[in-house]
Amino acid sequence: MTQFENPYSPPTTFAPISSLVESGELATLSERFAGSFIDGLIILPIVLPLAFGAGLVIGSALGDSLITNVVASVVGGLISMGAFAALHGYLLATRGQTIGKVIMKTKIVNEAGNLLPFNELFLKRYVIIMVISMIPFVGSLIGIVDALCVFRGNRKCLHDDFAGTKVIKIVG
Repeated sequence: MTQFENPYSPPTTFAPISSLVESGELATLSERFAGSFIDGLIILPIVLPLAFGAGLVIGSALGDSLITNVVASVVGGLISMGAFAALHGYLLATRGQTIGKVIMKTKIVNEAGNLLPFNELFLKRYVIIMVISMIPFVGSLIGIVDALCVFRGNRKCLHDDFAGTKVIKIVG
């Protein structure tokens, strides 16, 4: 520092906001599983009481019937999607990450390596598979197929195929 430089002036060069850098390398199976597991552990205590309470209210209002089960299923799905969006929406929109992905240092990008707009990401990657999984009998099977698809060479789940996404590692 010369005698004319003010030691209290702001720096003339700026460090990057984040030291995290995308590696471009696909996330491992264990990183994907752990991120998803963490997200599940976080959202479960929020969604279960809300969905259970909604089910009780719907059941007492409509009685025990097929329509009650369908309405309760739809309301439970809407509660789940709303809670997921409230919990992870900001991170998904700004960083392509859920809380579990932040912890596991992974992120969701499109095939070109760019973030997707939140609406497109949420609709194609999450809502479609949630709606399909609510279909009686078939939905459970699709949920299993979705998860098992990660064992393919491209490490993509079915929801990644729907949205045109991949999950990559972040280093830093």
